[in-house]
Amino acid sequence: MGTDGVSALERIGGGLVVSCQAPEGHPLRDAATIARLARCAELGGAAALRINSAEDIRAVRRRTALPVIGLHKVPYAHRHLITPTLALAEDLAAAGADVIAIDLTHESPASGALITAVRESLSVAVMADVSTLEEGLAAWEAGAEVVGTTLSGYTARHLPTPGDPDIALVGELAARGVRVVAEGRYRTAEQVRQAFEAGAWAVVVGGAITDPVAITARLASAAPAGAR
Repeated sequence: MGTDGVSALERIGGGLVVSCQAPEGHPLRDAATIARLARCAELGGAAALRINSAEDIRAVRRRTALPVIGLHKVPYAHRHLITPTLALAEDLAAAGADVIAIDLTHESPASGALITAVRESLSVAVMADVSTLEEGLAAWEAGAEVVGTTLSGYTARHLPTPGDPDIALVGELAARGVRVVAEGRYRTAEQVRQAFEAGAWAVVVGGAITDPVAITARLASAAPAGAR
């Protein structure tokens, strides 16, 4: 049910991408459950999915034909690196990923050479996950088909992580001709609209849709009992 990289990109542009993920220890940490979340996202109008791990991609592929942006998280210091090696990218492509997300921040060992290797040896499009304008421009110049603001606010030099999405970075990248995917802390329809108005090519929303624990905690904090 997969699509090739070019047609996948055509289907993603202008749409909402839903990130369906759950870490170890989370009540939803099960590949079959992730696949059900992906199907719910499809029924709700998602243009594509962002899925972590080859196992989850295979499960999702059995439930939906939406384009899949695949990634593989690797523990690193205070966060995770995103698909930092070609071997991990190969597993994602074999599982059915149409686009592969790669960490192109200053904290990642990956470089433009990995973008080239994924595109040429795997014939899969690349989404470069970055944290700054400079990283985004470098990834775009290196050949990434799309650049995501995914890691803005998450690298060590930019901690603590802000509460709101980095719409300014979306605008800066778009103004320089970069096909930019807005991602990171998008929680409301208004924020999604603002990202598109700033020039986003697509917008990714994750936990605000697929993590009932986080959603409950955010709303419970507004209740008198939750504020104590």
